[in-house]
Amino acid sequence: MQSGEEQAQLARALLAGAFQGVLSTHSLEHEGYPFGSVVPYTLDQTGAPIMLLSHLSQHTKNLDANPRCGLTLSASGSGDVQQRARLSAIGAVSSIESTAGTESYFAYFPHTRVYHDELGFRFYRLQPVRFHWNGGFATARWFDPSRIVYEKPFSLEITKQILGHMNRDHADALLHYIRHIVDHRPDGPATMVGIDGEGMDLRVGDHLYRVVFPRRVTSPEEVRAVLVEMAARGD
Repeated sequence: MQSGEEQAQLARALLAGAFQGVLSTHSLEHEGYPFGSVVPYTLDQTGAPIMLLSHLSQHTKNLDANPRCGLTLSASGSGDVQQRARLSAIGAVSSIESTAGTESYFAYFPHTRVYHDELGFRFYRLQPVRFHWNGGFATARWFDPSRIVYEKPFSLEITKQILGHMNRDHADALLHYIRHIVDHRPDGPATMVGIDGEGMDLRVGDHLYRVVFPRRVTSPEEVRAVLVEMAARGD
């Protein structure tokens, strides 16, 4: 049986690595009914999900009228979907301004920049009030946000330096990291698009990969040590 902290760690990994989920809002068209739609997201510096939404979409109109919502995530895989890990967040969203902190969203989803720059899409942040985790049979439990949402340990400037160094000087290593979590060689170069205390996010074309670190890191020196260690693993 997994401990509460082990389950919380798995929940954090799913939140950090799902990159898309079902956003459930309160329907304006049909009062009292939920409205679900699939949306991409990333995590901001505070560890909270941010989404780029069209002002014309039904879910955005719903949120502008009632910011309370849910975001449901599911681990990828085959077989019985009810045996896969799921995480549901309930909370409220707020519209946020485009800043240096939201700029990283476009590294994850490059095609969306035109949506923001030319089509008027806006950023929203989900502030969770509770999480419900289900890792399979008899594992369901609620978590307080303090167990799941962790502020990133690196400033935007330090993050930019780490990403720049890895993308410029260690492209082969990035592909090596991905080969440890998938059974094939990705088709194309890899780009590191994000990093936090528990893992890194890599993009190959339109596909995003979450690579979890073997231990938590809190400084650039610890990042370097764990990346060197991971690069030294044999294929």
